[in-house]
Amino acid sequence: MTLLMLLFWLIAGGTLQVVVPAFRHMGQPAFPFLLGVVLYAAVNKKARYFVATALLAGVVEDSLSLAPLGCSVFAFLAAGGLAVLLREDFYADKARTVMGFGALCAATSTGAMALLLRLKGLVALSGGEIFWRMAGSAVLGAVLIPLLFGGMRGLERLLGTWEDRA
Repeated sequence: MTLLMLLFWLIAGGTLQVVVPAFRHMGQPAFPFLLGVVLYAAVNKKARYFVATALLAGVVEDSLSLAPLGCSVFAFLAAGGLAVLLREDFYADKARTVMGFGALCAATSTGAMALLLRLKGLVALSGGEIFWRMAGSAVLGAVLIPLLFGGMRGLERLLGTWEDRA
């Protein structure tokens, strides 16, 4: 049942990723819908679900963008790995901690993706531009991740599919 819920959220996140345009300000970062699904799996689910979710979300993200296949997988695994490391000290029911957590992980994902694309010679972003885009992603992550976490957890509890990560 957990796998079906995560697949549903990946489809919903991918759809929103296409429909909602990039944030015009602060380097034009995309809204982190798929990253939110990956972070939710990293914080609330077993490790095997997190890895599968990161791989699928990365393939979906790269399929919807001009990035080479696999780049978003790297970025999602980097941000999700950070989430797994921090999840023991993380209170998923507190809006402030989810905001800070979302901002940190969104900035990590954006920075990892930008650095990877820069190292491959696919983008010509300066360090300042990468930092500015990371800051924009952090703002979007701080706003969007708590809403996604609340909606995802609420639907799982409503449907009776909530499963602890133990």
